[in-house]
Amino acid sequence: MSQFSAALFSDALGLLRALFSSPRGRHARRRSTRVRRYAARPGPAVRPLPPAAPRLSAPREAVPADDIPLVRPYYTAHERARVQAAATARLHRWTGSGIPAPRIPGGDLLAPPPATFDDLVRASRARPARRPTAGVGA
Repeated sequence: MSQFSAALFSDALGLLRALFSSPRGRHARRRSTRVRRYAARPGPAVRPLPPAAPRLSAPREAVPADDIPLVRPYYTAHERARVQAAATARLHRWTGSGIPAPRIPGGDLLAPPPATFDDLVRASRARPARRPTAGVGA
């Protein structure tokens, strides 16, 4: 029994020595004294006050109430057409342009296919030469 208590006592004494002794080894390096561990936070930034909101001035002349409704019939007459045009444009953008119209290909469609690559090169170079040069003066 005394052996167990001596072993326990020596382990506890070693732990106390390690706690109170100075640290050793590569993990116990101290930081440089030039490095500040905790830098003080700067104070709150002072923001300038936003400019005052603009205010409307009083009207320079008084408009009679009888003149104001004269604009309304024109507005109501053209407002429906404007809304309808905007809705139609939105619908065309949504659905796309639809099926494109068929194009008629140019050239001789009944001609036999070229037999060799040289014939193809000759035919492709001869085609631009056959185009009419209307409006080009020399």
